[in-house]
Amino acid sequence: MRQYPAADGGLGIGSGWLTEVASIGDPIAIRLRANPGFATPMDPATPLVLIGNGTGLAGLMAHLRERARTGGAPAWLLYGERSSAFDRPLAAELDALQAAGTLERIDRAFSRDAGCGRYVQALVAEQADRMLDWADRGAAIYVCGSLVGMAGAVDAELRIILGDDRVEAMSEAGLYRRDIY
Repeated sequence: MRQYPAADGGLGIGSGWLTEVASIGDPIAIRLRANPGFATPMDPATPLVLIGNGTGLAGLMAHLRERARTGGAPAWLLYGERSSAFDRPLAAELDALQAAGTLERIDRAFSRDAGCGRYVQALVAEQADRMLDWADRGAAIYVCGSLVGMAGAVDAELRIILGDDRVEAMSEAGLYRRDIY
């Protein structure tokens, strides 16, 4: 867990509490809220393109775990983090999902790595032909993570690749969904 500073320089509510107040082993009261606008497609034959960054991986993992549990068409994950040395959450589980065939492909971007230095939206642009192919096969595209920066940039890249009309039609059909914050 890394601390996330708030706009005023103080610690973020969640990361501050988890890193400064809670001790390892302390019980944590949580509540789950349904998010029907980000639900998995009803048809398991629908391929999934999952795009996200940072904590957005949590929302995308729910789709991957459901696909692993129920079967169906494979998924493709495009994911961005800061550093490959320190920010590879759930790497073993993702590798296992890929080995099992649930996850056909994983593309990662690490914005602070000297050898990479790019964001997840750059992955989308670099994979334009593959993105178009997946959309042509009827894939649903799910975006989860940062509202500032990532979400708008990914949307812009998808509109360049697929066109505004197609992105809008996919959205209306429930094939383009976003959980951004």
